[in-house]
Amino acid sequence: MMLPEIGAIEAFAMIVDINGFTPMVSNSVHHNDSIAQFIRDVLSGGIEAVEKEGGIVVGFMGDAFLAVLDDVESVYKTCVGIAHDLDQQCEYISGHQRDFPDDWGYSHGGVSLKIGIEHGWIDVSTIYSNFLGTQRILIGPPINYAARIITGGQGNRCNVGPEAMKHGMDQWWNSGPYSIGGKSGEGKYVYWEMSLGEVWPIVYDLNKLT
Repeated sequence: MMLPEIGAIEAFAMIVDINGFTPMVSNSVHHNDSIAQFIRDVLSGGIEAVEKEGGIVVGFMGDAFLAVLDDVESVYKTCVGIAHDLDQQCEYISGHQRDFPDDWGYSHGGVSLKIGIEHGWIDVSTIYSNFLGTQRILIGPPINYAARIITGGQGNRCNVGPEAMKHGMDQWWNSGPYSIGGKSGEGKYVYWEMSLGEVWPIVYDLNKLT
């Protein structure tokens, strides 16, 4: 996949975010363990999964990253790759509990991720700083939508927006539709929860049904 310096692309926007990041940061001042390195280790497998399938990781936001992919098969394979990598991370943490502070909330293999996906047109431009050099800026409805629906549900989950479903994500086993309220004046955001096989099976919640 190629990104223009200035222009627009039609693509899948994917946000991958770690659950429970805020309490981790709040408690990180009480010990010398590097929360930044822990976040790096958890997200690195997801980044590799995106790039293996031809996608591009275009930005980082604390405990999350934004990626774009242009093929529905690649989107699904990326999600499965992220789920399998996290499963291996949890196995490692479970076997090394003493290496992780209890007040992070992850000392018993409880790391979990949320993935938000939506499809649509994304505007691309560039911005420059002395430290970062020239960077791409990506803005568009699918990014905003993915950021909203990612908050729905609990634990490991892959939430998919309606346009992504129309563009092929509906071919895999899913649950929904569900809805979640947006910011003031935005109304509801509809999404489906995608099953990622035995690693991230769907946990049905009738209270979420629209």
